[in-house]
Amino acid sequence: MMLKKGIVLIMLGLIFSSCDLIYYGKIAVYENKYRSELERSAREGMKKDGPGAINNEKYTEGVKEAIQDVMKRPVNKRVEFGETILLIPENTRLNSKHGNVVDEKTGYGIAVIFYIEDYCTEVFYRKKIRNDKYILLFYNRRETELDTIAQKIIKANGFTNTCK
Repeated sequence: MMLKKGIVLIMLGLIFSSCDLIYYGKIAVYENKYRSELERSAREGMKKDGPGAINNEKYTEGVKEAIQDVMKRPVNKRVEFGETILLIPENTRLNSKHGNVVDEKTGYGIAVIFYIEDYCTEVFYRKKIRNDKYILLFYNRRETELDTIAQKIIKANGFTNTCK
């Protein structure tokens, strides 16, 4: 009888201590799912028409040439983005997945990205659509070619660097 109670106590101890394993296993599954989603979005961004195409060895030279070509173009093409009309360089389009500018001649993505947000931030250039919506413009200011393209877009569309 005493042996039976001892075995039952040991079994109960094992059962209750294994609940932590279930909890941590659940966390591991969610973390793996999140990591795989991040990896998938990174791969998507490095496709030919994505904003990270320049980081893909297959497209680096082509993207650099496309950037040089787009720099010379006037900003006069009207495109609908969100609830407003934007002006972007001619012979380009906006990637519907990522919001970046894509050269129509070559199909290469350029890392000048439009993004809609419901708050104002003074980090990026922005344009107010309505009281609770802003279009943000992301680009790397240290890249002089991208800065040239972005500044043309900023001037043509009336983007500002303040939340007023």
